[in-house]
Amino acid sequence: MIQMTHAAPGLTDFLRYHALVRVFNCNISLWLHILRNTSRDDSDDAQFLRWLQQRCASEPNLLQRIRESVDASGLWPPQA
Repeated sequence: MIQMTHAAPGLTDFLRYHALVRVFNCNISLWLHILRNTSRDDSDDAQFLRWLQQRCASEPNLLQRIRESVDASGLWPPQA
């Protein structure tokens, strides 16, 4: 894994959203589980995911909007 020590926060979050949608199918709990089991529960990714979980609790359609944004970005073909 390549460590990005001084990545722009906007770029980092952009990539996290893409990973969440494309790698984890919007399953925040699964990603957090993997981070816990690989001793990265205190990582920036884990903090981001816990923050996102809290947002999703108050905004039930947030993950769908994130998925739509990732699809609209054009980096990946839309998922059926």
